[in-house]
Amino acid sequence: MTITFRHKLTFIYSFVTLSLLLVFASAVYFSFRNSLVSDIDGLLLAEARIAAAEGIADGSSGEIEKVMIKKTGNEYVQVSNIRGDISITSLRSGTLSWPIKLPLIEKAFNGVYSFDTVSFRGEPYRILHFPVDKSRILRLGYSLQKVDAELRELRKLFFSLLPFILITVVVFGYNIAGRTILPVVRLTETADKIKKGDLKERIQLDYPGLEIRNLVRVFNDMLDSIQRHVEGHKRFTSDVSHEIRSPLTALKGSIEVTLRRRRKPEEYEEVLKKNLFEVNRLHKISDNLLLLARADHDIIELRNSWVDINELLGLIVERHRNKILEKSLSVMEEYQEPLEFLCDRDLLDEALSNLFDNALKYTPDNGTITVKTEQSFNGITVSFHDTGPGIPERDRERVFERFYRVDKTRSRLSGGSGLGLAITKWIIETHGGSISVKNHDDGGAIFTITLPVDDA
Repeated sequence: MTITFRHKLTFIYSFVTLSLLLVFASAVYFSFRNSLVSDIDGLLLAEARIAAAEGIADGSSGEIEKVMIKKTGNEYVQVSNIRGDISITSLRSGTLSWPIKLPLIEKAFNGVYSFDTVSFRGEPYRILHFPVDKSRILRLGYSLQKVDAELRELRKLFFSLLPFILITVVVFGYNIAGRTILPVVRLTETADKIKKGDLKERIQLDYPGLEIRNLVRVFNDMLDSIQRHVEGHKRFTSDVSHEIRSPLTALKGSIEVTLRRRRKPEEYEEVLKKNLFEVNRLHKISDNLLLLARADHDIIELRNSWVDINELLGLIVERHRNKILEKSLSVMEEYQEPLEFLCDRDLLDEALSNLFDNALKYTPDNGTITVKTEQSFNGITVSFHDTGPGIPERDRERVFERFYRVDKTRSRLSGGSGLGLAITKWIIETHGGSISVKNHDDGGAIFTITLPVDDA
């Protein structure tokens, strides 16, 4: 038989409960016994005082055995009645009918009474040695047979109830253990359903314990996170497949159409140019995916150095000069000097280039792009303001998701993969900064980057 955690809890609960019951029963038993003996001691003490004052009644028997003990020199004699009849002489050497403890007798002759429990002829007695004067003490004995009988009945009652108590404790403990581990059972059942693919399953458990409620809450939150990641992974896989399939389909179709008949060199050159565009797009997608994969697994090591952000932005603008001229755009550069930032130059170049390239794509011909930098107590701020159509409010929270596009058709036509802003967000946050987007009152979108100021 496999020992479960519920069995272990039941054993621990039963053991602790029974131990406490045994301690309690023992305390009650000895308290009751001491109470009975204390009553007998009081009775003996009262009788001793009366006997010391009035003498031992001649021929008295009753429940209390009374004997006067006299001291003559170093010898002791026992007087059995008031007339002085001697029952035993020379206590030290004589054969005594009662067990004698000389230290208690000596103590009584010194004026201090004391109690003792002895066995006489197989029967327990409570004995009192009570001082009368310097030469006489009283020894009183009371049978404890009735007390032992009552205690024996009490023990029999307890042991007769013990099996019932044991069964009750085990059954109750088993039920309590079951209720205790119920959240664990629910967790196991839910985890098993999740293993089979049911990510929507959640634990519904109204349990009074704060710790259990926290455990259920954390587990459900973890399931929410897993579900988001799995759904994101599925969406990511689907988007990657779609993104790769699109240029591959274009390449395959172009090549198939071209090979249907012989063509002039100029036609082949035109086809190769189109195919090169799709190849470059595939290459860009693969580079971005590799970068994101390395970022997700935290295997990118930053190679930090001090970078002049204004100089880097100027190089980026110059790098896109041909596209700017093609669309007859005006680029307004408003830089606050000097602005240096400790960062990985290549990654920051990638992030800023993505934002500038995004502004180029969405700014119409003869439009304006404003690149602005400034520094304050909040950090270094870099903003890109285009005069394009802007971003609908419902899309602003999602533009930094992987493969998400506000205008999917336009982005694909321009060669975009929907990964640029996601990469940019990761790069900025890796450097301790933040990125946001909003629409300008006069039209167009404004992407703003805030980088932390190095206090050193």
